[in-house]
Amino acid sequence: MKKPRVLNKRIDEDLLMKKRRAALDKWPTGKEVDFDEAVAYQKSLPDSKIWWKVMVKLQEEGRMSVFPRAGTPVLEKMIELCQGLRESGVVLIPVTTDSYTRLGQFEKVEAALKESERTGKPLLNGFPIINHGVKKTRKLIESVDAAFSPRGIGSDIAIAAGMTTFEGCLPFITWGSYAKRTTMPEVVQKWQELSGTVGWYADRGVILCTDLHGWLPGAPFPLSVNIVTLVIEALTAAAQGQKAIYPLVHCMGNMTQDMAWIRLAPRLIREYLDKFDYQDCRIVGACPAQTPLFPVAMDMGGAFAYLSYVAMVGALAKTNAVDLRTIDEGAGVPTKETHKVSYRAAKWIFDVVREQKIEIQIKDVEIEEKITEAEVRAILDKILDLGDGDIVDGTIKAVEAGVLDSPWSPNINVKDKVLGVRDARGACRYLEFGNLPIPKHIMEFHREKIAEREKLEGKKADYHTAVRDLWGLSRGKIVGLPPYNK
Repeated sequence: MKKPRVLNKRIDEDLLMKKRRAALDKWPTGKEVDFDEAVAYQKSLPDSKIWWKVMVKLQEEGRMSVFPRAGTPVLEKMIELCQGLRESGVVLIPVTTDSYTRLGQFEKVEAALKESERTGKPLLNGFPIINHGVKKTRKLIESVDAAFSPRGIGSDIAIAAGMTTFEGCLPFITWGSYAKRTTMPEVVQKWQELSGTVGWYADRGVILCTDLHGWLPGAPFPLSVNIVTLVIEALTAAAQGQKAIYPLVHCMGNMTQDMAWIRLAPRLIREYLDKFDYQDCRIVGACPAQTPLFPVAMDMGGAFAYLSYVAMVGALAKTNAVDLRTIDEGAGVPTKETHKVSYRAAKWIFDVVREQKIEIQIKDVEIEEKITEAEVRAILDKILDLGDGDIVDGTIKAVEAGVLDSPWSPNINVKDKVLGVRDARGACRYLEFGNLPIPKHIMEFHREKIAEREKLEGKKADYHTAVRDLWGLSRGKIVGLPPYNK
């Protein structure tokens, strides 16, 4: 029997809200969510707590904020942590949920939360939004003059409590970077249901903001597939009625490419939103991100350097936010003190470098932007062709055909026929193209760049080269320990 097509259409509102109610009623605190009361509470919030308005104000005033990750289980300690972030100049506050919450193991969360409250020791690696519920989480929101964002699951409770962004189940980061067996139709339908809630709020005058991750590269790899998936996430979010979005652009360590991708991503997202008549969906910024899924620096100096590098890229690109991690996140749950020192370092760069209003006009940046743009357009054209003009149907078929592909994904439904390595200057190139519909002249560009490295190293680039490059940045090298760079 032929499977029904999954299309980029808005889901039925009555069915949506019945599903959201049923999901909330599975845990006692879910019953605290009254959607109509949540709308009224959201409308009572000052502009300083409304994420999209904070982003726009930062952009208009030429300022920046760190967008970190942070969470600790005990409410009072979480309040202290968020107040510390605000004192460090952060106006975009995360509420990162713990691992048990993300797995839906709320009984385990409850036991660990009670023990954390009794002993004062954090036995969870985040803030359990669902177990705390609306009333307690509102105490957190009301304790700090900043905009709040839930990271992980629990968005219905988070929104009712006064957080003004939505993460939900971002399709590609969930499916391509973390899941093992989930299929693309399954994750798209879940995304449509969850993001449809944001459209429900928008219809009632409450604009919530969604940050788009796309398919995270699991290794040094050109960002064209990631930018394609950012466009797909934008179009599918807008189809569900969302009105405010912004992309996270994942820095891979080569400044010319990182600058090019930060310029390109919001420009193409805007173009495709307009093409499909979503002019009312606003892009409120672009956010360089310190989150590619490869090892980060393995010592404190390197961790500070990588954080400062991403902050510098954001400052030179004149973005309004930068997605950063603390210098000790790789070693365990960060402390309040390391949060402060990490983001004060980033703020120093924002205040010193961003204020200089340096204009970057580098030929290599323009070349990288044109190369990636050609790749992105070719892949999107093929996806739309496969879907007869529907981006969702085309995406599902593109994954099945390997037209959308990425290396080293944990998901068994990924073709995994592509591979990336760095060239002699550390830029990410395609070593193996798989079934990506990259134009032939672009393929030749990548091959020529890799050949330059092969000449320097005296050997052909292969899978082992990709493995060395995976570890490069963590060891303070842009290129993975070739002989000429020892």
